[in-house]
Amino acid sequence: MSGLYLHALGVSSRTMTNPHSALRRSIAQRVADAHGAPLAFVSGSVVDELADERSDVDMSVVFDLLPARDALLESCRRAGGSDWFWHAGDLADGGLVIAFRIDDIEVQIGYSDAKTLDAHLDELLVEHKADTPTHKLGEGILKAEALAGAQRLAALKARLAQFPPELGQAMIDHFLRQGAPWRAVSQLLHRDGDLWCRELLVDACYGLFGALAGLNRRYFTTFQFKRMTRFANGLALAPRDFAGRVQRLLLAPPRPAFAQLHEIEGEVLQLVAAKAPLTDLSNVRRRRADFQPG
Repeated sequence: MSGLYLHALGVSSRTMTNPHSALRRSIAQRVADAHGAPLAFVSGSVVDELADERSDVDMSVVFDLLPARDALLESCRRAGGSDWFWHAGDLADGGLVIAFRIDDIEVQIGYSDAKTLDAHLDELLVEHKADTPTHKLGEGILKAEALAGAQRLAALKARLAQFPPELGQAMIDHFLRQGAPWRAVSQLLHRDGDLWCRELLVDACYGLFGALAGLNRRYFTTFQFKRMTRFANGLALAPRDFAGRVQRLLLAPPRPAFAQLHEIEGEVLQLVAAKAPLTDLSNVRRRRADFQPG
C-alpha cells in the first residue's frame, strides 16, 4: 500500500501512545489468541489512535472453515468475555457479527470464512459495486493491524490498494444520480416541509461524498459514516472547505441550505468534468437547471 494511501487514511508512522487504543489493542489480541484462527485483525478507532473511553473494539476473525456457534462463544469466554448480547448474520452463510464485553469494554467481532471474505472483496475489485457496505470492510482492512496471520492480511491489503478505475467511475455515476431533485426542491421550499428538506439535504450530501470518493479512488459507504471531516480532509480532489461547508448547510434554514448545496454540487461537477471526462453529466446538469430558490 502506498504512502499516499496511508496518508489519506490518516495513518501515521509516529509512535502510538493513546492509552485507550493501547488497552483495546491488548484486549483484541487476547480475543484473537483465544480463537486460534489463521487470520485476525483489529481496525477502527483503535488503529487510528482515536479511541476514547466510549470506544469499542472492532475486529475480524477469519477461519478457513467456520467453527460451530458454541465453539466461538467458548473462545470469547476463554478470553474473559461475557455472553454475546447482540448478533447478526448466520454462520451457515459464511459470516456472523457478534458483540460482548470484556472489562466493561464492548468487543465486536466479524466472523467469516476465507471464501466468503474473498467473495465480499470481489464485490469491489471484480464486480465494481458502487454502493455496498463492503466498502467499509475494504477501508477497514487497509488500515487494519494483524493479530494473527500477518502475511494473509498483507495480501488482502495489497489487493485492496489496487483500487480499480472502473469502481471509481461506477461510484461517480451512481452517487451523482443521488443528487437533489431540484425541481421538487423549488416547490418544497414553499410547502412547510422542513423534515423532508433535511432528508433531501442529507441524501444529496451523501451523494457528493460518494462521487468525490470515486473520483479520489477511496472506498466509501453511507453505512455508519463517521469522522466526516477526517475523511473529507483526505480527499485530494474536493471543493475548498468541503466538510465545513456541508456542516454549515446542514444547520442552515432550508432555503439558504439548498442554495449552498447547489453551489457545492456545481463545484463537484467541475472537478468530475476535469478529472473524469468520460462521465455523462447531461442529466444532472438538466436537473440543476430546474432549481428556482426564489
